Amino acid sequence: MDEFKTLSGTPLHPQAKALQQRFATGGIDRRGFLRGMAWLGVAVGAAGAAPGLLHAQETPKSGGRLRFACQIQEITDPMMATWIESSNLFRNCLEFLTFVDENNITHPYLAKSWTASDDLTVWDFELDERATWSNGDAFLPEDVIFNIERWIAPDSQSSNKSAFEAITKVEKTGDHAVRITLSRPVASLPEQLYSHTCAIAHRDFAGNWAENPVGTGPFSLVNHEVGRQAIFRKREDYWGQPAYLDELQYIDLGADITTHLAALSSGQVDVLYRATIAEYDLMQSLPNIQILTGKAAHTLAIRMQVDQAPFDDIRVRKAVQLAADNAQMLAIAYRGEGDLGANYHVSQVQADYAPVEAIGRDVAAAKALLAEAGYPDGLDLELTLGNTQGKWEQDTAQVLQQNLAEAGIRLKLNVLPASQYWPIWDKVPFGVTYWAHRPLGTMTLDLAYRSGGAWNESHYANPAFDAALNKAMALVDPEQRRAAMTEVETILRDDAVLVQPYWPNRFSAAAPNVRGFVLHPSDFFRMDGVWLA
Repeated sequence: MDEFKTLSGTPLHPQAKALQQRFATGGIDRRGFLRGMAWLGVAVGAAGAAPGLLHAQETPKSGGRLRFACQIQEITDPMMATWIESSNLFRNCLEFLTFVDENNITHPYLAKSWTASDDLTVWDFELDERATWSNGDAFLPEDVIFNIERWIAPDSQSSNKSAFEAITKVEKTGDHAVRITLSRPVASLPEQLYSHTCAIAHRDFAGNWAENPVGTGPFSLVNHEVGRQAIFRKREDYWGQPAYLDELQYIDLGADITTHLAALSSGQVDVLYRATIAEYDLMQSLPNIQILTGKAAHTLAIRMQVDQAPFDDIRVRKAVQLAADNAQMLAIAYRGEGDLGANYHVSQVQADYAPVEAIGRDVAAAKALLAEAGYPDGLDLELTLGNTQGKWEQDTAQVLQQNLAEAGIRLKLNVLPASQYWPIWDKVPFGVTYWAHRPLGTMTLDLAYRSGGAWNESHYANPAFDAALNKAMALVDPEQRRAAMTEVETILRDDAVLVQPYWPNRFSAAAPNVRGFVLHPSDFFRMDGVWLA
């Protein structure tokens, strides 16, 4: 173990040694080994980066302006960012304590190293002493303390309050050092600190970042107009590796992605935020574009509020699940371009996924449950959705509508504009919500289904589920965590909280001369390494 070192040079965590032994004997794969070692503060380079995780690149060149087509949303408080698009605007100027790459490997960022206590409840972070704010201030432990205390404050409305509810104290332990103390072990704390709501704002932040856009990042905001554009320019005084591009211009072209593709093909923009299956044939027919594809743990959660009638009766929820045909929804609404879901919201691409068997479709059983619940003549339900990511959401709901009809469930679709859906996404009894990718299933489940969670739109509350989730989150070893997730996924599946039909493949596109743009599964796009050939 002498060739392995922690990022801070301190002795290796005992679990790091166990991981190395299991990797050496073939007990875990290389990616699981690298991920676990990174959590424990072992430099990935020291751990031996896998050739398959690296990208051969041309020699980058500096200069130029890149035009990015995406929605231009409000950017006020980074911890309140609900949409990934707005977090990507923050990301050019604000940085994070850690960075999680496209392979779900965690790296240093504003924190240059970290170590954990043996029981994973005390985490010490060494901050990069080179980091400076764009107003000339030094980056200090006080900045980190200010942000984390805001996240977990009693009156916090951020999803971070739920995600980091285990934090009991954050304190300064040196000129460039902070300690985070937890009430229970959380092995993946470094990875969670790269969540899109965890950008670090200046300690004097007053609530509306766009009015005073101070940041530690490689670009500075020079213009922001909601629904129109956002412009960023390269910081010449950036403390780290300078960005290659001189300017980033984000352009709002509206909701029609075919318009975005036409603009890309004609040279009016250089990168698209995202495309969907509806545009796939068009993408293949257009000249002058690179098509980008990938897998990710993003999905539609067709969830039921378990404390609202008739969904407060588990027999009704189970009947909905049994009548739903997940395979048909994938085949028709997304042309088979994706992977089947099994109604427990953990994807095969997430490192802690456990292959828990799906409960098969059974219309007769669904009818019997409805009759037992007091609905022998069927049931009328309304499903609310907003096509927030495209019409494939409505296409999916329409297939579900036909599926449920076979069991006597008469489903009315209430289709709203996206702008009207988001204010009520967590309030409707039966709704379709898009959930973005997260590197770990535990991260998604912690936000979406833990009792009292800020984004717990189903109002699900099961102490047994919470306890099983806590156990899984405390484990570093990927195989042990995966085994613990079997119980977590089974509880959620059997409590019939949602229909989670499939995991759609990801699509995007870029101009032929764009280099260094990585299709990150979370859509977390760092632009400092992007350049134009």
